[in-house]
Amino acid sequence: MLDPAISQMSVNWQLPRLRVNATLLRQVVQGLIVAALVEIALLRLATRIGVHIPRSELASDGLQVASFVGSFAFNSASILAIGLTVLLLTLMTTQVRDTVARVGLAVISAALMVSLSMSLVTGTAVWDGVFGIAATLLVLMLGVTLMARKDVSAGPRAAIALVVGAYVCYQYYSLSHIAYRLLDYTALPPLGIDVLRWGEVLVVLAGVGVFWAWGLPRWRRAGRLGIAAVAGIVVVVGLSSLTPSSTTSILALWTTGMSFFLPSPVYLLALALYLVTIVACFRDEDAFGLGAGLLLLLVAGYMPEATYHHLLVILGVGFLTGAFRIAEEASDRTPATISVHSRR
Repeated sequence: MLDPAISQMSVNWQLPRLRVNATLLRQVVQGLIVAALVEIALLRLATRIGVHIPRSELASDGLQVASFVGSFAFNSASILAIGLTVLLLTLMTTQVRDTVARVGLAVISAALMVSLSMSLVTGTAVWDGVFGIAATLLVLMLGVTLMARKDVSAGPRAAIALVVGAYVCYQYYSLSHIAYRLLDYTALPPLGIDVLRWGEVLVVLAGVGVFWAWGLPRWRRAGRLGIAAVAGIVVVVGLSSLTPSSTTSILALWTTGMSFFLPSPVYLLALALYLVTIVACFRDEDAFGLGAGLLLLLVAGYMPEATYHHLLVILGVGFLTGAFRIAEEASDRTPATISVHSRR
């Protein structure tokens, strides 16, 4: 189940004809989370570090195993992310009553999936650009759906705005470089680095915003063990920041996609608040969707490396805005109305 506070969406959304088993949906999401975490640990981090460290034959075999398992996890996560994205887009498209809006959403959804397929097959910049534009429009549509609600409190509205704003900033940087490459321009896009850094600031602020919206009402649910685990992670990250700046920047880019140009305590505070919120949501039976959405956004990182990471962003925002709630309500034959509040 998703957050029970997420109980009513726009009147433009109908009860879906598509029935989705809530238990099965949760199991698929859990599988995606596990595969994504294994991928980031073994493929995005361990193998990249391992190739730069002198090692014995046994260590080399271990690195090969890590690479194989990480690649399998990456492929599994990609398949699950594509399936869940198709489900999300189907739910969104079938629920919009306005014909123009439905057609527009259907076109954007089709563009996303076609460009995803063509980008994987051809690897050309054109399809990468189409995919990026479609993904950005979908994230914006999900965010606007929530923020346009008059009964949405300030916490969720601010948190979603920061998350969406950060993604748009990175997409401007990425898509502008793709456009310049297609146009054969040798100059750099205007404000590229500046916008990228503004987006990183929004990511840090989003850590605080997420805690304000969903962590503060339920942070006690994290428990002592959860708080201790978060503290341990923050300490490890803090100690890693004491290494040479070049090493810290590389590790940060490989995992979170951020450059760490701000003071380290700022990142550590945002990370701590964000992780506490995730733990608290997962410890709350009714907030699994929120926890899943936040964790998927964390795994995707600020600068998504692969197309599947962009799908994680779409899914993450979808969970936070309650878009998947209608799937569970459909399976229970309950009214598909969604309302978002920061406190229960």
